[in-house]
Amino acid sequence: MINLKNLTFKRTLGIPFKVAPVEIGVNLIEAIISLAITPVSVLVTAYFIDTAITVVTEGESFDRIIPPLVLMAVFSIYWYILNPLTNLVRQSMNIKARLALRIPFLEKRVRLEYKHAENKDTIDLINRVWNNPEGQLMGVFDTTLNFIFTLGRVISIGVIVLINAPLAGLILFVLSAPIFIISIKAGKDNYQAHKEATLDARWSWNIYWVLTARETAAERNMFGFVDFLSEKFQHYFEANRKHVLKTNFKWFARSKASSILLGLLSAAGLFVMAPSVAAGTLSVGMFISIQGALFSLINMIGWNLPYIFELFTTQREYLKESNQYFDLSEIEGAESLPVVPPPEFKSLEFKNVSFSYPGTEKVILDELSLKMEKGKHYSFVGVNGAGKTTLIKLITRLYDDYTGEILLNGKSLREWELPQIKGMFCALFQDFAQFDITVAENAAIGKINGASEAEIENALELANFDKVAEELKDGVNTLLGKTHEDGIELSGGQWQRLAFARAIISPAPVKILDEPTAALDPIAESQVYAQFESIAKDFTTIFISHRLASAKLADVIFVLKDGKLAEQGSHEELVGRGEMYAEMFESQKSWYM
Repeated sequence: MINLKNLTFKRTLGIPFKVAPVEIGVNLIEAIISLAITPVSVLVTAYFIDTAITVVTEGESFDRIIPPLVLMAVFSIYWYILNPLTNLVRQSMNIKARLALRIPFLEKRVRLEYKHAENKDTIDLINRVWNNPEGQLMGVFDTTLNFIFTLGRVISIGVIVLINAPLAGLILFVLSAPIFIISIKAGKDNYQAHKEATLDARWSWNIYWVLTARETAAERNMFGFVDFLSEKFQHYFEANRKHVLKTNFKWFARSKASSILLGLLSAAGLFVMAPSVAAGTLSVGMFISIQGALFSLINMIGWNLPYIFELFTTQREYLKESNQYFDLSEIEGAESLPVVPPPEFKSLEFKNVSFSYPGTEKVILDELSLKMEKGKHYSFVGVNGAGKTTLIKLITRLYDDYTGEILLNGKSLREWELPQIKGMFCALFQDFAQFDITVAENAAIGKINGASEAEIENALELANFDKVAEELKDGVNTLLGKTHEDGIELSGGQWQRLAFARAIISPAPVKILDEPTAALDPIAESQVYAQFESIAKDFTTIFISHRLASAKLADVIFVLKDGKLAEQGSHEELVGRGEMYAEMFESQKSWYM
């Protein structure tokens, strides 16, 4: 595995030699040959023109023109073959780079603390770094090689120009310095513009997804919000486009102005050479060849080198952000599998726990104290924003920066290793994942250490998915999702049942359901919870809902309000008190009639 931490420009240059040594070797050989050909082609062109003039004017044998003609033909064939060969090598190198370099970035992202996914600044940094990382890192070598090759061509052609037209050559070299400075500044401006445009780009992409995704098609048609979101998309897209366009235009204007100046002065340099041609000290062939080389030199100095310096600057900025990405805090054990067998669950206790999300001052949980014990069913209810889902994030160690104490089996939750936490709790969230893999694999994820066919079939049956599986063309081995050519798309309810199968097959002693049935009507939700309660009777269960379908099934109901525990007790006890829970139940009971 390639170490991508604390990358410097020098270390990054060595990455391609580790990723694709054969392809890099081919690139180097090709660059050396091309560099050698450049000055030779100028001299051969001059020799060909002078020989052709001599043959025509002095009547010498035509055979004299054949050697330079053959050399020019060889050069032409070489350049003709070079492009497809370079593209082939490039494709092979890109494939190897993607395999070798994406994995470290992916594994780092897996290990990141969950808070980075909910922080605007860090998620923008992550998105920027994830924009073609293999291309960015491999590009450092490409840009360096291109710089050496271009500089070599500039020097070799420049030497020829200096020898034969000293004034023209001197002008070119003196005026190159300000162009390089302009290029470096343009590179910084471009990357800064990219950073400023990240948020607009993310917003436009999110809206684009809503406007085009299959999952949102029904709501688009029902509520007719296409025009409204189209305007939003256009707003953010235009803001992003203008950012980039403004910077690119500045770079174009600077470079173009410099190139025009170079061109005018070089043209003046050609007039300086005219007397030498007339005096016979400079041959016509060399004059014409230098003329072509001079304008090629202008293009390299005015466009190629500024672009290369811009890339250098952009890549240096990318390396800084890549290092920041790899310095982001991680969760120890994030990649590990749950322990087998899972730890025994005895109790879970919150003692004066308070929590605010990083970067905010709003208190989500406020001095919360409660206790849960083995074998009982618990339900957390409350209005949206009461802190129900946040509580689950703390239980599953997605966040550790709370005050107070959370005790698992009497020991601080922070002292438990993450594989133990993974083995202890199985959480099914409202936005549960839909994996484009087979039905059996979707269910087996719940027991990732290894699930038998019998366990998978049992889980699917208990989740009432077995009848659905029987109707699929390949049964439990049917591929799901539209990423596969022959993949099958399930309905929302079928995906929910498959997600329940994952929770059922999990050996975790504590099952957590965080509103996974929010899309169902209240009666269907009540039936699902009742079914799951009977299946999970041997486990400790935690139900999270703002609706009370799960509450009546619980041994203990915790009522949250503004991050505090407002009430707790059984359904009958809380209804009898006539307080917050009773009011909620009274307002909702008509849903279940």
